[in-house]
Amino acid sequence: MTEKNREIDVFKSIDMSGGPNVCWPWKGKLAANGRPYFTVDGKKWIAYKLVQKLITGTAPQADKLERHTCDNGACCNYAHLITGTHQENMNDMKERERHGLPHHVVKSIRRLLTAKRTQEEIAILYGISRETVSAIATGRVYKHIKQEDENK
Repeated sequence: MTEKNREIDVFKSIDMSGGPNVCWPWKGKLAANGRPYFTVDGKKWIAYKLVQKLITGTAPQADKLERHTCDNGACCNYAHLITGTHQENMNDMKERERHGLPHHVVKSIRRLLTAKRTQEEIAILYGISRETVSAIATGRVYKHIKQEDENK
């Protein structure tokens, strides 16, 4: 018969060998969305939320989420987590370029478009769809990324 997990057992699947200031990577199973999870008494926990509960003594708030200041979604170091809203997390993603193409790539694509390279050539060069290049060219996406003047 297999032994049931206790909450404290979550630490067995976390690599804390780097010390208190570095990411503590999850060594266990990942959910389909890439989040680390751990099951206790039939309840599936996001591992870093269980760590939060064990360290602080309070359960995570249902209407809040944990934002990783390290941008490593598999990190379970409580010191790297701050509680916030979904909107705050989306703002973090935008500010830290964790979504879509990095800003420097969008700027390079725009320069190539200005240099009259075809959308198909650019798509192949960056391994993206021609539709994405077209959306950048027409301004449907990445409007928030400003193109600096190269002559400055």
